[in-house]
Amino acid sequence: MKERIVPDTMAKPVGPYSHATKVTAKQLIFIAGQVPIDKDGNVVGISAKDNLGNHRTVDVAAQIRQTMLNVKAALEAAGATFNDLVRVDTFVVASAMNEYRSVGVKAKHDLLGVRVGGATVFVAGLMIPDAMIEIEAIAAIE
Repeated sequence: MKERIVPDTMAKPVGPYSHATKVTAKQLIFIAGQVPIDKDGNVVGISAKDNLGNHRTVDVAAQIRQTMLNVKAALEAAGATFNDLVRVDTFVVASAMNEYRSVGVKAKHDLLGVRVGGATVFVAGLMIPDAMIEIEAIAAIE
């Protein structure tokens, strides 16, 4: 059982999350950091390289969608769904910070459909150079 908690003694959350989640569970599922790589191993949301080998654009919303599909697939393989999530942490490359703030937060939470606590951290880079997003999660099932 999960109880999403937003105490009256605190300010309302600044986004679609709860301040705390109270959990009674038989199993915990830890989802490793997922990045926007499709089933074939391709990073999604990256435009073609220019003649200098540089990428022209990154579609952060597309990267979030693929990353969340990967989280969903991992959850389902473990017998869970987004509703079972109790924590979601998001790592965003600092150069994508503004796009994440303008479209990414909404895209992530629209896909989740549940108010889950967690953190968003802006970082210098990720293990996969073309990835602007990495998401790790914890789920609890009864």
